Amino acid sequence: MPAAEVNPETHYLGNRPRGAGVVEKCHFCIQRSRRGLQPACVEACPNGARVFGNLLDPDSEIRYILANKTVFRLKEELGADPKFWFYTD
Repeated sequence: MPAAEVNPETHYLGNRPRGAGVVEKCHFCIQRSRRGLQPACVEACPNGARVFGNLLDPDSEIRYILANKTVFRLKEELGADPKFWFYTD
């Protein structure tokens, strides 16, 4: 890959250099959450459809949603234990 096409902004969880504009696996903006900020997608969502929180905190918004809303995970039956739920009101 030519040096001019490499994105130098790799996070330490990224496993290799990638071309500019190439998508990588989501790490829920660990660099932001460790500073007490929400992931960029949650902060930028115009209608509040995304929720991020600590699953270990019984008083968190995400725990409330999991306990009180209809939730599902895509391909949960494959046993991958994804930590991304979809919910409806």
